[in-house]
Amino acid sequence: MGIYVIIISPIQLSEGNDGAVDFYTIIRHYIGLNMIGIRTLLRFKTTDCKKDLGTVFKKMNKDTKQLFGDLLEKNKTRKQRLKLADKITGAEKEKENNYLNRLKSQITPTMEDDISSMVNDSKQNLNQEYYRKLTAETLPEIIIHETPKRDIPSVTNILNITMSEKSKAALENWKKSMIEKLGEDGFNKYSKELMAMGSAMHTKIQSHLKGCQPDVSHFDEVENCWKSLDAVLKNVSKPILVEKMVVHDGLSYKGVVDCVAFYKDTPVVIEWKKSSRDKSSLQATYDAPIQLAAYMGAVNNDISYDFKVEEGLVVVAYSDGHPANVFKLTKQACLDYWKIWMGRLNKYKQIQSSFK
Repeated sequence: MGIYVIIISPIQLSEGNDGAVDFYTIIRHYIGLNMIGIRTLLRFKTTDCKKDLGTVFKKMNKDTKQLFGDLLEKNKTRKQRLKLADKITGAEKEKENNYLNRLKSQITPTMEDDISSMVNDSKQNLNQEYYRKLTAETLPEIIIHETPKRDIPSVTNILNITMSEKSKAALENWKKSMIEKLGEDGFNKYSKELMAMGSAMHTKIQSHLKGCQPDVSHFDEVENCWKSLDAVLKNVSKPILVEKMVVHDGLSYKGVVDCVAFYKDTPVVIEWKKSSRDKSSLQATYDAPIQLAAYMGAVNNDISYDFKVEEGLVVVAYSDGHPANVFKLTKQACLDYWKIWMGRLNKYKQIQSSFK
């Protein structure tokens, strides 16, 4: 009486994509047979033996458990995990939609609320072919001409002036609590330090994207942010614009865009943010996606550049060094936030006209 013996080393018992490991899966993976073939393979050669095949499997599974331990995840546990993950994903999506709807409800549609004011279709899409052409023509300086600064409002200034009353109150309460804690002079010093750290982080990223070795910052928080961005920066390549002034000629506003580059081979406008608190959702970044949409519209309509970009990335780096959060904005998401930006810009113009 004989039996086929299959020997599988412990290193081959690695966790699969779904986290579950069972004996049937291992056999099917390594032998490439269907279940009928497996049963035939494991059946005793002699028909004299009356042992039930189930008993054989039980014994083999028992032996496997003794050798390699319990399953990493049982089917029941896996189903529960996936069901919970679906609920979390759905809840986050619902929160994001509610956030967008609340912002949209605060704005009045204008004649300029169309795609053409954000995306100039006369420009070509930024892609790999365009990048090869651009770098071949303009190296070592990728962009030769830079739009001159004009006497028009900046994106940051517009967003600050049109901030909601709720956000203004929250900012004012934070300022008061910090002054109580640090004193007036201490708070002013702290504010300047925050700005200096933000600037140092952007400078470090800029050096890296331009192929230079970034200097070590004397701010520990900046170095921690650099560590936080490690995995993200590995996926950022082919920078086109880095810390460049962009102007939307039709809507008369300007701003300094953090970065236009490729992220995992997709052209995007990137907005870098620094935080000491976890930002687990896009709405937790407050006006960052609106700011991103504003810069994207300026890039797409600036006469200095003949390309357009339709997707974006908000990246939050953490001052304690834990991995950064990356929020990808699709073309539709960018258009949604563009409409909100148009409302803020319209509100700004109304405020300014009331002072005249």
